Amino acid sequence: MSQLPVEEAVARYAAGFFPMDDDPAAPEVPWYAADPRAVLELDAATRAALHRRLRRSLARAQPGWELRRDGAFEAVVAACARPRASDDGVWMTPRLRRQYTRLHAVGVAHTFELWVDGAPAAGIVAVLLGRAALMESMVHSVPHAGNVLLARTVDQLAADGFTLCDIQLPTPHTVRLGARPVSRAEFDARLRKALS
Repeated sequence: MSQLPVEEAVARYAAGFFPMDDDPAAPEVPWYAADPRAVLELDAATRAALHRRLRRSLARAQPGWELRRDGAFEAVVAACARPRASDDGVWMTPRLRRQYTRLHAVGVAHTFELWVDGAPAAGIVAVLLGRAALMESMVHSVPHAGNVLLARTVDQLAADGFTLCDIQLPTPHTVRLGARPVSRAEFDARLRKALS
């Protein structure tokens, strides 16, 4: 199976596509552009609403729960590659794992991690381009750590000047947390602005 050149993968992200390895027979990982697309807004009011929705989880966070970036990239990607349950498939296939590792080597793919007692307890794999954060996968091993990580990550993205946080496809859970579906046209316009 051929590997997509890193430059081409970055160009596809910049054009509003994301990979989903749902066809193992395909010579390369297929790419999609969803309509609608799901985003987490980064403005102060939306982040405050997210904190209210996650207040129980945030109340359980201990002072030592620390947000880090790229502190355990390989471990987070490996955790995302494990099935969540015995009958669950794996989203992070070996081909995607290799792709994110190559994107990380050139400074495009990153992980946000919540560290608890000296080890990562939750992690998000993301592609960061300009002021756009394109979230790819998330995993947690400690109760509430995933919610705390999400809240702290969007706060950090806002503090760092990001204007777009893409989570690809809406789910009932992410909609409850405040994810908003946007049309492909709106997403593309916002992505172009975030990349300019």
